[in-house]
Amino acid sequence: MGSAPRPKRVLLFTNSEHGQANVYLATSYALLTLEEEPDVEVHFASFAPIEKFVAATAEYVRHDNSRARPIVFHAIEGVDMMSAWSRPALLSEQEDLKNVNMLLQIFKVLDAIRRTMVLLKVTLPWTGLEFVQIFWSVAGIVRSVQPDIIAVDPAFSPALTALRHIGAKFIILSPNTIKDFAMPLQPNGEALWKYPCVGTGYEYPVPWRHIPMNIFLILVTIFCGIFDSNRRAIQRYVAEHADGAQLTTLNDLSLNPDLGIKFLVANLPEIELPLRLIPAHIIPCGPMIRPARPVEQVDPGLHQWLSNGSTLYINLGTHMLFDEALAVEMATAIRIVLDHAKSVLWRDKRLAKLQVLWKLSRQGGYAVSEPGSAVHKILGQEMKAGTVRVVDWIEAEPTAVLDTGRVVCVVHHGGANSFLETVCAGIPQVVLPVWMDTYDFARRAEILGIGRWGNRVSDKLCQGEELGSILIDVMIGGRSSVYAKKAKQLAELCNESGGGRAVAARYILAEIETEEEEEEEEEARLGDGKEGEKSALLQAGHC
Repeated sequence: MGSAPRPKRVLLFTNSEHGQANVYLATSYALLTLEEEPDVEVHFASFAPIEKFVAATAEYVRHDNSRARPIVFHAIEGVDMMSAWSRPALLSEQEDLKNVNMLLQIFKVLDAIRRTMVLLKVTLPWTGLEFVQIFWSVAGIVRSVQPDIIAVDPAFSPALTALRHIGAKFIILSPNTIKDFAMPLQPNGEALWKYPCVGTGYEYPVPWRHIPMNIFLILVTIFCGIFDSNRRAIQRYVAEHADGAQLTTLNDLSLNPDLGIKFLVANLPEIELPLRLIPAHIIPCGPMIRPARPVEQVDPGLHQWLSNGSTLYINLGTHMLFDEALAVEMATAIRIVLDHAKSVLWRDKRLAKLQVLWKLSRQGGYAVSEPGSAVHKILGQEMKAGTVRVVDWIEAEPTAVLDTGRVVCVVHHGGANSFLETVCAGIPQVVLPVWMDTYDFARRAEILGIGRWGNRVSDKLCQGEELGSILIDVMIGGRSSVYAKKAKQLAELCNESGGGRAVAARYILAEIETEEEEEEEEEARLGDGKEGEKSALLQAGHC
């Protein structure tokens, strides 16, 4: 009897920040639970902060497929991206970037350039020494694992650089949208005049009055990218200390489709801004949502509370901090919604049990639930009655809260994960964008008809009266049923075939088979006496 066939071995490289790593956790789960692929070996390479979440994903796998192999975690040596971001100087620059209103500063050339330079540092935050340490760690993991296929995070430049340098074949697995990669390749220069420059908050398509400034800002971005001193310094260090390697970033790959690198994206055309062209190398898989333990298991008390009625869920993440003035604005919006709900009970009985779950990350030590505090003066009665819960932390994952079926509207900051998780749950949403691509997701919600942009008029995160009226429109008003119906339709589409994580997993495994077939065909062709061709290919490193 022959030996058992070797399992399909998949190696995943990602940064450890959840905005990037979640699609890898989701796809890891899918790779090991596909019924049609009984023997897959997943190697997950990242930095230490994500290891416990990899272990949790492995637990989900064991629960759903007891025969699955364990996920093998490989710790990458070096400074993770979040730690590099969090250095005081860069963190200060990022906060300045968030706090300056782009629409008010738009005509200041120096401000536009400053913003672009900060963004370039954010996407490439390592020193040359740190970059090279990660580079060699990635190369060592590849040699150790000997994978059949590699998938890599497009924001993980040290890994991209290492994989290209050693000649490894890889695909991109990305939480980004189709637009992020396809927009520069649109015909007729549409990238300049039709699509809003990231961070501007312009409408789509860009109104005529904003087109000149939109073009200018995009050209500034390109110019700064070409002459970025931070990138040049890293490139010099990499060339000197990484065997002459050429620095590779996301832009180097996305602007060169002829390289033949496939991009698997957590997006679908149906939940994207309209695009005239989707290049063949971009593979829309759909949202890749990682599994989460049900609320009932994680927090039985919250599960019981959620079952009491329809819930407005407000969660702007851990990094979006509210000072007391902003907290008062949000509380005012909630007050407006609750009062309006009472006034229309005669026509919508479900509003009798409307409740609010608000995850509030506070900036400063102000009180919320104590009598006399600013927020308590607005919502104290409801907080005492338990219909409004204001908490610093929610133990259950956001997806688990959404999956209870009790949430009727979500308010979030416009992060890709928040937007896509809400889409997959089939719930209308109100987006409060704060910077960069969050404006894009606010715009998507309105174009898709599944929600509203919640702070379009305000010059801050939220303004009570504006947000209150928008929440009424989405949850209670005459169009609320339209938002809800469209949200459910898109959820059904996004969850087809096991959702984007399963689609991505099937594609990754199919690529292994395709590569094996190509290698067999090449071996057969070279075996027909064409020793000269074989020698040439061997010298070129293709065999």
